[in-house]
Amino acid sequence: MAAMFPDYPGNPAKPVTSSADETAIYLCLEIGWGLAGLLVLSHLSVRGGVAFAVGLGVVEIGLLLTDTASGLQVSNDAAPGIWLAWAGLGAGLAGACLAAASVQMLQVSKALPTPSMVARSALTVPVAIIAVAAFWPSWDHYHLVSASGRSVDITVGNAFSQPTGVMAGEVLAGVAIGAVAIIAALWSPPWVGAWATAGVVLALASQLISGVVQVHEPLTATLGPDLSGINVHASSLWLTASWGIDLAAAVALVCLAIWAGLEPWGARREVAGAFGPAGEASHDGFAQRHEEIAGQWPASKHWPRA
Repeated sequence: MAAMFPDYPGNPAKPVTSSADETAIYLCLEIGWGLAGLLVLSHLSVRGGVAFAVGLGVVEIGLLLTDTASGLQVSNDAAPGIWLAWAGLGAGLAGACLAAASVQMLQVSKALPTPSMVARSALTVPVAIIAVAAFWPSWDHYHLVSASGRSVDITVGNAFSQPTGVMAGEVLAGVAIGAVAIIAALWSPPWVGAWATAGVVLALASQLISGVVQVHEPLTATLGPDLSGINVHASSLWLTASWGIDLAAAVALVCLAIWAGLEPWGARREVAGAFGPAGEASHDGFAQRHEEIAGQWPASKHWPRA
């Protein structure tokens, strides 16, 4: 939160709180880190909190790299706000790693994947690819009208038309969105992967929400105060189709995460078949129950399951 108040990279550098679209991004990210901390520290779901933090954090690395490169582009050193943001991100990821070392994040099972898991994973791959493909093109379309009535349409924000450092950050963020979503779809137990996908979606949502906020800001807030020769009342900014596609992909990822979150309940119903008519557990049923117990953290009856 402290990173929102000192000067943050921009042209010129200014606090995050002075820009509505930047504030929207930071509020989304801080809400996400707060939720991850709540899940871990309250022991509601330690593994879920860790997975959520990792999904959120790996995308935020790319976003902060973009902001850092932007700051270095216009000055010799980045504004102090960006370094506070890096410190906060580092602390969050360090906490996630510490918690992850205390729980069993991955459970390996010899059982074949259910048809539901196969279908969900197969759907996740194209959705993740679409989310990445729509993240990199331009989202902002400006319709500028001069004082004499002439108009021009331009789109800005294409990742591959940016300076090298900015492009690297945006590419990294996009790759993180797709990679985490696909890996999470294959994770066992599935509900842990669902939390990782939720973290990715929140990071993506911060950018989508920021785009909506930016559209409703005055053009002077996005193009600068010097708009001589431009009729600001006739000019406008709207979002491109790429923004809409990414929004649809984010909604689809949310649905897939909910699907994954419901998977364990179906698996438990299937496990009931491992018990004989007299209620005596077979060897396979006992082994699976043993794996579930091994996932508890810490080894104490006073703590709920991670």
